[in-house]
Amino acid sequence: MARIGIVIYSLAGAGAERVSVNLAQAFSARGHTVDFVLGQRQGELLGSIPADAGVYEGTAASAAGWRTAIRRYVQDRRPDVLLAMMEGAGVLALQAAGAVPVFVVSHIHYSRHYRRSARWKERYLMPCAVRWYFRKAAGVVGVSHGVSEDIRQSAWLKPDRVRTIYNPIITEEFKQRVSEPADHPWLATDRNWLTVVTVGRLTKQKDHETLMRAIRRVSDSRPVRVLILGQGEARERLWEQAQTLGIESRVEFLGFVANPYPYIAAADVFALSSAWEGFGNVLVEALAAGAAVVSTDCESGPREVLADGAFGQLVPVGDDRSLADAIDCAESNSVDQQALARHLKQFCAANVAEQYLRLMGLEPS
Repeated sequence: MARIGIVIYSLAGAGAERVSVNLAQAFSARGHTVDFVLGQRQGELLGSIPADAGVYEGTAASAAGWRTAIRRYVQDRRPDVLLAMMEGAGVLALQAAGAVPVFVVSHIHYSRHYRRSARWKERYLMPCAVRWYFRKAAGVVGVSHGVSEDIRQSAWLKPDRVRTIYNPIITEEFKQRVSEPADHPWLATDRNWLTVVTVGRLTKQKDHETLMRAIRRVSDSRPVRVLILGQGEARERLWEQAQTLGIESRVEFLGFVANPYPYIAAADVFALSSAWEGFGNVLVEALAAGAAVVSTDCESGPREVLADGAFGQLVPVGDDRSLADAIDCAESNSVDQQALARHLKQFCAANVAEQYLRLMGLEPS
């Protein structure tokens, strides 16, 4: 069996962090040894890593400290492979790995990220580092076809150097947690209103402003409530928008919710209004929870997750009228449940882990 070092900054988050933990659990279940090499030892997911996993932390809260930790880990534990989550982790892992092969996973539209970054190192130095170091990687993974093409172009890689592997979302833990009760009066079984749920950080990327305008439109024709799960810097602005739109009694911000899955399962509609996504983990979670799904057709995960609209409605980014219409009729859209079950298998952690292990040469293809 192999030793796999997962390089990620921390385990505070629900995107790449959740993916890394799900992969670690699946690798461990197949008999492999997994370690985490973190920039900082923090995050609510620390308690979810395999019991026998090692955790190594940067010697200082800096890129140099993290790079030193990677180098020491490689020297001390001699892993068979490093799996680096995100571009920054990939560059540092490639600098410190020596002869150990490094596979880098891109979770975002990297070109959009560095163009928008306010940090000059991310905006100007990192693109050069990515182009220089990624050509030395044993392989690069994009979590959607759109992300794969973006990192290929950003890093100037040949097409055969990048592989698309979808995120490992569906686990046994997910199946258990989704069946727990959702304790909120707006999810009462005898309700006479439409309850919409959305989950995500309150940031510009998620474009909750468009969702709020859509809810205002829906409220003109029927009773509606929206539960917004997540926290972020836009909360105060969104609350002011709700008041301006006159829907403050129909909106509730629940902040961080440790287990959002029962809320998704109990809702009438799950809505994602993002301006962009790398993949869209929550859409897989919503489909697996049995929700009627509506999403913006943003770059680039939603269209792939929803199979070009076969398993949920896709609407233009920023179009609150189309989003409102889709929410209003979401319950009446039928989905082929057998086809959906087949579709969801590609997001099961065990299946995804097998693809990674084959890519890394740790299990026969």
